[in-house]
Amino acid sequence: MKLLNGAKKKNIVDLLYKNLSYVIQGIAFEVRKDFGLVFVSLWLVLIGGLLFNGLGAKAAQLNFISQAQEISVNSQFQVDLVLNTENEAINAVAGKIVFLEDLLELKEIRDGNSIINFWIERPSLNSSAGGGSAFGGKSSILYSGIIPGGYLGNQGIILSAIFQAKKAGRLIIEINDAKVLLNDGKGTAAELKIKNLELIAQGDDIRNVSWTSPLDTNPPEEFKPALAQNPDLFNGQWFLVFATQDKGSGIDHYEVREGFWSRFIIAESPYLLKHQKLDKKIKVKAIDKAGNERIVTLVPVNPPWGLIKYWKLAIILIAILIIILIWLNYKRVKCLKQKS
Repeated sequence: MKLLNGAKKKNIVDLLYKNLSYVIQGIAFEVRKDFGLVFVSLWLVLIGGLLFNGLGAKAAQLNFISQAQEISVNSQFQVDLVLNTENEAINAVAGKIVFLEDLLELKEIRDGNSIINFWIERPSLNSSAGGGSAFGGKSSILYSGIIPGGYLGNQGIILSAIFQAKKAGRLIIEINDAKVLLNDGKGTAAELKIKNLELIAQGDDIRNVSWTSPLDTNPPEEFKPALAQNPDLFNGQWFLVFATQDKGSGIDHYEVREGFWSRFIIAESPYLLKHQKLDKKIKVKAIDKAGNERIVTLVPVNPPWGLIKYWKLAIILIAILIIILIWLNYKRVKCLKQKS
C-alpha cells in the first residue's frame, strides 16, 4: 500500500499504529462482500504480527444483559450484547442476534458505547431470517467488527437493541453464528460460550423499567481521515478512508464534500475520490443519530499553485494601487496647502 505521505519502511509500524485502523476498516468494507471474515482475519494476522502480542487460547463468552426479566406487552426495553473475554484479548467479533418477529419488534439499534472500533458489518436488521416457528418468522441483527489492539474485559458492550413486546409469552433472544478472534497475531478463533436471553411478557400492566432514549447533545468524536492508494482497490486510484465513534446515540452516516463549490454527499468508507489530482479541499462530516455533527477538513495535497500565484499577483497589484492613491492624495493635499 502506498500512503500519501510516502512514509519509508522504517516508519511503517508507527504509521500503522496511528492511522492504519482507518485504512483497514475501509479496505475490509470494500471487499467483505466477496471474502467476508476470511479477509478480515488476514488483516488481523498482519496487524497482530506487527503490533501486538498474543496469549493462550481460552473460552470467551457472549451473553445478554437486560434490566428486567418480566415486561408488559407494548412496553419497550433495552438489551445489551456483552462480551466477556475470560482474561483473553479479543480483536474481532461477528454473529447475529435472532428473535421472533411476531413477538418482538426492533425499535432501534445503538452502538455508541460499543467496544468495536471499526465495523465491518454495522449492526443492521435482517427481516425474515428463516427458521420460522408456530409464532411466525424470525428476524436477526447482523454484526461484525474489529478492535485493533484487542479488548480485555468482562462487560464489553458490542451493541444495544431496543425492543418492544408485541404479545404475551416467552420472549427468547438468541445468539447465532457467533465467532470471536484472538488478538494473537494469527487470527485464531477463540473458544466461545453462548448464553441466550429469555424474558416473560405479560398482558397486564406490571412495574418494570421502561427504556427511554437518552438525550445526546454531543457531536461524534474527533477523527482523522486518511488518503490512500492501493493497486487492488479502485484500479489504483486515490481513495479516502474514515471512521469515528459516537458514545451517545451512535453514528448514523457520513458525508463528504470535495472542493468549495460542491455539495456534501452521503458516503461510506472507503470513498473513491472524484478529483484524483488531490487539488481540492476535502471535508468529511460525521453525523450521529441525534443529528449532531463533526466536520474535519483535509487541505489539498497538490494545491492549484497557478491560482495561488494569481491571487498573490492580485494582492500585489492592489497594494501598489493603494500606495499610488495615498501618494496622489498626499500631493493633492500639499498643493491645496500651498495655494492657501
